[in-house]
Amino acid sequence: MSSPLKVPILMYHALVEKRTPPLHTVHITVDAFRQQMEWLAAEGFQTITISQLLNGFEKKQTGKYCVITFDDGYQSIYRYAMPLLKQYGFCATLYLTTAAVGQNDFSNTSIHSNTLPLNDKPLTWKEIKEMQANGWSIEAHSVTHSDINTLNAEQIKFEVAESRKIIEQQLKQPVLHYAFPFGKYNAPSLKVVRDAGYQTAATVHAGLCSAKNNLYRLPRLEINHTTTMADFAKKVETGFVSNKEKLKASARDIMFSNPAIKDISKKILGKKMN
Repeated sequence: MSSPLKVPILMYHALVEKRTPPLHTVHITVDAFRQQMEWLAAEGFQTITISQLLNGFEKKQTGKYCVITFDDGYQSIYRYAMPLLKQYGFCATLYLTTAAVGQNDFSNTSIHSNTLPLNDKPLTWKEIKEMQANGWSIEAHSVTHSDINTLNAEQIKFEVAESRKIIEQQLKQPVLHYAFPFGKYNAPSLKVVRDAGYQTAATVHAGLCSAKNNLYRLPRLEINHTTTMADFAKKVETGFVSNKEKLKASARDIMFSNPAIKDISKKILGKKMN
């Protein structure tokens, strides 16, 4: 009997030709990204969208699949990632922060501007439409990328619903998937996302995605500049870079099984918890 489908959802941000301080760890070089795509192709992985992933779970498909996602909306992914992905016949998903689109920078969002790549800027709607035409799935990543734990109920609703509305108006297609900024969420935000009509929401929890996952807390694997090719292979194949990370994820899953309990634990412990 074939094993149930387990799929790595990879998370990227911006691509740079060369890393220079104080660049945030999540932004990786074009060469590193190219090597990772070469490895996926050589290992026989097929790329799919989040919607195709859900369809695969429903039909109980098997195979070697991978979901490639990018957060925020940097012009560098149009410049570097799109042609590389096209070279390998890969598709990708962009979780878009809408307030920045067409701006000169990300200053009207909560994205940390002091650690962004030099000479990079937000995508334009023209570029996003071209990406869409090249097979990219454009989904929502809030309006201003604010930390959801700092927002009241109306602000959460605005960030979640308005971003979807803006993308649908621009691209003339349904927006069905959401990614939490900074990977942070709480019980009220999960309800808002469901009520807004999204089919899934993505976090930054480690692990492979399977039909057993809560659709509104999908795990994603952060790929950053410290990710070696050996680490990349481990993440794609197992969802974790070490047994320690796997144990930590198991404990998190137990604690986060009820989001309300997570929220209470965060208040008691006084720690930031995603």
